[in-house]
Amino acid sequence: MSGTDAPPHQDISPNQLRRLHPLTPVFRSWRMLGAIVAIGLGGFRDDLDRLRFFWDAVQGQAELSVLFKAVGALLVVAVVVVAAAWLSWRATGFAIVDDTTGPGTLLYHRGLLVRQRSQVRLNRVQSVDVNQPLIARLCGLAVVRLEMAAGGGASVALAYLGLKEAWALREEIIRHTSASSEHGHDPATRPADELVATVSTPRLVQANLLDGAPVLVLFLLWLLLLVGLGLSGYSGALVAGIAAVVPISLAILVQLRKQVVSVLHDADFRLYRTDRGIRTSAGLTSTINRTIDTDRIQGVRMEEPLLWRRLGWARVEVDVAGAADAVNAASLMPVADRADAVALVLTITGVDLDGGDVRPAGARASSLDPLGWRFLGVVLHPHGAVSRRGRWRRVQAFVPYARAQSVSVQQGWLQRRLGLASVFMDMPVGVERWPASHRGVAEAGALVDELAGRARTHRSTVSGITGGAASTPPSAQGSDSPVALTQ
Repeated sequence: MSGTDAPPHQDISPNQLRRLHPLTPVFRSWRMLGAIVAIGLGGFRDDLDRLRFFWDAVQGQAELSVLFKAVGALLVVAVVVVAAAWLSWRATGFAIVDDTTGPGTLLYHRGLLVRQRSQVRLNRVQSVDVNQPLIARLCGLAVVRLEMAAGGGASVALAYLGLKEAWALREEIIRHTSASSEHGHDPATRPADELVATVSTPRLVQANLLDGAPVLVLFLLWLLLLVGLGLSGYSGALVAGIAAVVPISLAILVQLRKQVVSVLHDADFRLYRTDRGIRTSAGLTSTINRTIDTDRIQGVRMEEPLLWRRLGWARVEVDVAGAADAVNAASLMPVADRADAVALVLTITGVDLDGGDVRPAGARASSLDPLGWRFLGVVLHPHGAVSRRGRWRRVQAFVPYARAQSVSVQQGWLQRRLGLASVFMDMPVGVERWPASHRGVAEAGALVDELAGRARTHRSTVSGITGGAASTPPSAQGSDSPVALTQ
């Protein structure tokens, strides 16, 4: 049974269930066929000569009886697998049932040998995502995924549905989830998702190349150094340098892989504003439509890599929680003009990252961070705190006081000798700790008391990111349109 506070079991006839797409058994049978092939090949691992008859059959040198037996066996296996998948599909279905005391319940029946029946209270649904893996996308199919307040283990994925049917189901579920919070308004009048921003794929590729350029430049400089050593006749240094090239090359490959994955994941990026938060749509091979409820946001980060700053670009990411112990990062804007990125964060959180009184680290911090100490700073806003750091890659991280789990101060042995300490706000599992690094001991103690007091106040009155009673950030209240971004 999925979700918490599930309603009592509701009986429903099989005829009332809505079926998944008829191609669903094909996708599921491919998995079973792959498993059978793997098991079959495993049986030949000690005697590969038995596989020669396949090659002989292609050359026309095998006995017809052997060939017919092999083809017959494959056909029997295929028929059994497809039949099992079809029966499983027939036993799978879902329905949305209206409750007398709530917004509705999603019933999900599945399982051929072991029957499973899930009941999902729609008012417990945190988001409804429509995803299209590569093969499903080619066939015009999609997966509707419901994220629950109880975390990832309680999520429900309806795979597969036709694309139009998947979007219609998403709208239907959202209408039900919005019914309890609209206080008498007709959910059918819910406004359509509004396009806020787009990022073109060429600009995304350019941004990722610039982000990985410093690592590539270092690698090229290292190669030039090796060439110079070779021409100079320093054989010992050359051998040591070549040995060092291997791990550096691996690091380059990892970095390039990250850039390629980022481009594939964020290609054709679009950002929408919905009545419950925001929705992102992106993906080159597989399309992912993800809905982010602002009440689930644990923190926001704006990053400015070195070469991006020359062009005035920035990246915005958010940490989204499905439960207290299940948090993951999501791209809110993979690349944008810096002014637009600041405005976007302001729209979502009500915090101006460039505003407020900055509390810089003291000059003594230069002993521990000689290059970046001037860029260490914190800003305490009315409902959250911003941490600034990074000489080469600037990072500004905002976290709401209401999400803080604890506030702590730490001192390393060298910090003790210098009279310094670092203050941290501990966030839910999966979210980076909010740091205020290398502060004076007296300042660190006062900062801990101040942060702890604000966290207690906000946790007792606020459950959203905005630090207010409403879930809409102060900057967005009364606003008819969000910041306009088109990349």
